[in-house]
Amino acid sequence: MRKLLLVLMILVLAGCKTVGVSTTEGGFAEVAPQIANEMMLDARQIVVLDIRPNELYRGPDGHIAGAISAPFDTIEKQLPELLPYQNQTVLVYGQNSTDGALAARLLSVAGFRNIVHIDGGLESWIALGYRTVNAQ
Repeated sequence: MRKLLLVLMILVLAGCKTVGVSTTEGGFAEVAPQIANEMMLDARQIVVLDIRPNELYRGPDGHIAGAISAPFDTIEKQLPELLPYQNQTVLVYGQNSTDGALAARLLSVAGFRNIVHIDGGLESWIALGYRTVNAQ
């Protein structure tokens, strides 16, 4: 009886997906800004990467609090600096969905194990009323 219950629990858990999280063909997860915000509130081991150019990171829209600037056009050069985060959850965002997804795919290919892309990028983050900070 215990074995049957154990097997049933495994089957149920295997069939469950985390609500609001989708897995892409690029080897990374994608979440809505609401889920990303919850992840940042609930976990201390999350690294947030802003892959927009420095002028946008420091610009009037600002960036998500605690985000590390890693512009996409120089991210390959920054990989050695980012390697300590390779086994942590890394939230990646750009200005919109397209640029952030490209960076997420690149990091996945580079061996990062738990990449999560914020769907819609900073545009969606701001549109939903989430705050940003300005580094000026």
